[in-house]
Amino acid sequence: MTDWWEICSETGAEEENPCDGCHECGLRCMAGIQMTQREFERIVEHLRGLDRRQVVRVMEQEKRVVWFEEIETEACLFYDVAQRRCIIYPARPLVCRLFGRVEWMPCPAGKNPPMIPDGVRVIQAYAEIPRATFPEWCTEVGLFDLRQLTSEGG
Repeated sequence: MTDWWEICSETGAEEENPCDGCHECGLRCMAGIQMTQREFERIVEHLRGLDRRQVVRVMEQEKRVVWFEEIETEACLFYDVAQRRCIIYPARPLVCRLFGRVEWMPCPAGKNPPMIPDGVRVIQAYAEIPRATFPEWCTEVGLFDLRQLTSEGG
């Protein structure tokens, strides 16, 4: 399978993407998103380039989100609930990148970013690649203290 990063680059869709991690999509940033090992590695690399205090602050936030008074869910580990943005936006996994870019996940802010061609084929091929959540990949590679992700921590 062609790397999905390459698919986005080939179409120019990523450069033309008007999205900036606004809060409209942020409401859909939930815990438990699966990613490939390659995506995990890109996220780790991105986190290592960020300010250590920012990473620790975001990862230690209360992630419980209440919707409509009765529905409670958990926000993504990387969603900054205080500033309402994603700290890994440039390195986010495919499912996050597809939001607003494929017909079955429209942009809630109506920004109409360019669609990724043949999105169904892309997600089907992606489904064939082994995936795990970020904490599961951390366990797999022996990363038990998330402070190790930052330059000061390891």
